[in-house]
Amino acid sequence: MAETTTPDQTIDELAVEIDKVIREILNFIGVKAKLEVKKTEQGYYANIKSRYSNGLLIGRRGMTLRAIQYLTHVIVQRKHKDMPGLMVDVSGYRMRRQNFLCKKALAITKIVLETGREMALDQLNDREFESVEKALASLPDIKVYTLGSGVRKNVIIAPTKLTTHN
Repeated sequence: MAETTTPDQTIDELAVEIDKVIREILNFIGVKAKLEVKKTEQGYYANIKSRYSNGLLIGRRGMTLRAIQYLTHVIVQRKHKDMPGLMVDVSGYRMRRQNFLCKKALAITKIVLETGREMALDQLNDREFESVEKALASLPDIKVYTLGSGVRKNVIIAPTKLTTHN
């Protein structure tokens, strides 16, 4: 007789699998760290807490962190086809970066509204761009768009109405 699994068992099984895969990757890299995996509205959130290896795990512009997340997602998805989203973080780096980018975008927006000229924000990946766009969505006189293509795009904040300065 085949065993049936409830959604709660599948969730626990996924969290355990994610934990196992990330620990294996950390072991290959040679890093000792604490790991916390929890279920969120968007999927799973895995936070790696390391004392001395945060920079190594994040990498330049977050590239190593994205690679760890991608590998974990691909490996776990082989066993669990219906796996929800996964975000891997190192000591809250992504959350801090998201907050920083939103504050910076609001500051640039203030300058754009005062001067009437568009300004460029940093190069952002898709997830970062979405969070900035969401933060500025409630402002009526601002539009946000990107230039370029690929992983990192130049983000432009511009006024919707052009003002003329005499």
